Amino acid sequence: MTFPLAFAIGFSVASIPGPTIVLITTETLRKGARSGLLTMTAPILLDALLMLPLGLLLQASLFYGRGALVLGLAGAALLIWLGFQSMCAGTTSPHPSSPIFTEGKELPSFLKGLLTHLTSPYPYLYWGTVGSSFVRQGYENGGAWAAALFPVGFWLGASTFTLLVIYVAARGKKILPPRLEPHLHRFSGVLLIGSGIFLALKVWQGLF
Repeated sequence: MTFPLAFAIGFSVASIPGPTIVLITTETLRKGARSGLLTMTAPILLDALLMLPLGLLLQASLFYGRGALVLGLAGAALLIWLGFQSMCAGTTSPHPSSPIFTEGKELPSFLKGLLTHLTSPYPYLYWGTVGSSFVRQGYENGGAWAAALFPVGFWLGASTFTLLVIYVAARGKKILPPRLEPHLHRFSGVLLIGSGIFLALKVWQGLF
């Protein structure tokens, strides 16, 4: 029962509008499915290598109160900055000879996903409470294999929903005519800025 439950939780959590899913959608709309997949991969790797082990060790005690507030506001600032960057891309015509649009001027999609996930308080709180509790219960009941079922199921559920979002966004990008691309950049920027403001308000109201 642990695996289906974890899959359902992961699918449901990924379906909640938030900074990561907004970033994945906008990266897919702007640059295609490959960028969306790279952005999606970053949070999963970060969860496996940092969030889950940290949650098991600390049970999220370090990230309550002001610590979570600082992380949340930093994440909101990052999203707003990415949003303005996207809107600037929509107001400038990209040209191979233009120094504004050289490849090194924009952060890679994978790095954007890492930074967004790293500066959000929610992964710390989730893996330090719900996630680590299920993992610990699994280990007590069935050892290492049972403990691994929950995070694996959670990530598969989250990935399933995210892949659906990437597919729909990528199909939409192919259907749109090229002249609408600047408007797509602006729309992506508005989504990111709105997501950043929403995250800041939620963190401020809930934690301060």
